[in-house]
Amino acid sequence: MKRMMMIAAAVAMLASSAHKDAYIISTGDNMTFNAGTGIDEFNALRKRNGADKYIWVRRVGRAYRITDDTLLLRAEALFAPEVALGPEQAALGREEAQLDAEEARLEGGARTAATERRLAEIRARQKVVEQREKEVDEKQERSTHDAERAFWPLIDSAIRAGLARPVSR
Repeated sequence: MKRMMMIAAAVAMLASSAHKDAYIISTGDNMTFNAGTGIDEFNALRKRNGADKYIWVRRVGRAYRITDDTLLLRAEALFAPEVALGPEQAALGREEAQLDAEEARLEGGARTAATERRLAEIRARQKVVEQREKEVDEKQERSTHDAERAFWPLIDSAIRAGLARPVSR
């Protein structure tokens, strides 16, 4: 479930540009990646690499695959704060969906004073959930930015050290 949420969130963010730097960090049961790859390339990479533990990067137009355990652990640790926000984001999404469904059900029925009070409660709760979603999204953006700032120098060092193997497209 967690992996599917991460994949769904990332697919929504994917860009179509194939020349940008990009990465996929697969720990076997979790994936973290940025928006620098197109959906077709992303799916092909997932299919080719499966559920293995690896880092795939495109850096300055060249693609690499890294399987070094130490480097994988370091990269995973960099993105751990971002990944940790996943359950909270999922819970907020579920709550929002439940509130929306109840609001739609009530709006479709008879309008009584009790219905109007409940609709007002739902709308107030929706505002709270929306604000919390915004806060979590901002926290995730900061976390991703911080992780990527440390990730790319780590990758550049791995490329120079020969830990990153070139891959064909």
